Amino acid sequence: MGRKPQRRPVHYVTFSYRDGAAVSCHPTRKPTKKRMKSTGERIDEDLVYQEFLYGCDDFTEWPMENRVRAATLLANRLNMRRSLRELVLPELSALKASLVELDERLDRIETVLADLHRTSAAE
Repeated sequence: MGRKPQRRPVHYVTFSYRDGAAVSCHPTRKPTKKRMKSTGERIDEDLVYQEFLYGCDDFTEWPMENRVRAATLLANRLNMRRSLRELVLPELSALKASLVELDERLDRIETVLADLHRTSAAE
């Protein structure tokens, strides 16, 4: 049997706007420690180690095909954020309220049990 291939995480260089909306990215090798130290780069939780930022004015200077692609990506990002806000956040709020209620009930139960323990120890 052959050796099992070693799987390495893919690192990325991204091109994005200042609010974090990525327009494009490309995979690359993990930078060496020497390079990271000399350039001051760091690897974030998404394995992005280099990021080039665009301003809003740059959009109008791009060729039309790039603008259409970027506009589609940004619209998808906006729609995803809206969907999360409408579908997920209310559910998280309901879960938080349930946890607060359960915590209050647990406090009451612990208080009753402590009182019972004190009265049985006094007898």
